[in-house]
Amino acid sequence: MKVKSNYDIQADKCKLEFIKMDHKKISQKFNLEHDEDYLYIYFFSQKYRLNKKNGNIEKTYDEVNYIDTKYNEVMTLLDLFAYSKEDLSLSNKWINVTHSKDVFKSSGVVNHMDLYSSNAKKFSGKIEKLIKACEKLNGIKINKGDVGYIINVFNFLPIMFIFYEEDSEFSPECKFLWDENILNFMHYETTFYVINHFFERLDELIEI
Repeated sequence: MKVKSNYDIQADKCKLEFIKMDHKKISQKFNLEHDEDYLYIYFFSQKYRLNKKNGNIEKTYDEVNYIDTKYNEVMTLLDLFAYSKEDLSLSNKWINVTHSKDVFKSSGVVNHMDLYSSNAKKFSGKIEKLIKACEKLNGIKINKGDVGYIINVFNFLPIMFIFYEEDSEFSPECKFLWDENILNFMHYETTFYVINHFFERLDELIEI
């Protein structure tokens, strides 16, 4: 019998909480498609369904066949539904979330920079492929960096992704900017689940 990891245990607890939520209220709040059994949401332009009866979360690549999701996906979606404030709106001002006045600075912030750095190195020399991947995610091109796009995390929440190619003086770099009101939508820690999954989506589309 497979022993569940702490991540699996945490995700299972959150799924049980989702079962108890007011699904009709959630669907109205975020303008989500729903039926008797599922809530549906698009996460980085990919369709997900959440089972109202057992909390299971699945995704589809062809909008017909569904497969299981990973920890980052599960925790992002469930945190959005469980935590987000009642009155949500975008400020249309972009910030580095680690600089938000509402974030408690910790050593964990520094550790995530390794995630940015390692992925930036993977994208180096693949600018055209990275551009195509961002466009497959329905990104809106912006004039920033060597690759710059505004991409929807959800239909109602954008993120700004900027990539700088390496040169003779600097290593390749990834940057992310969020709407100033991001912490009304999710916990600070959850923004890193989002970024982790974003990198996974890019890997799929670029086929690194």
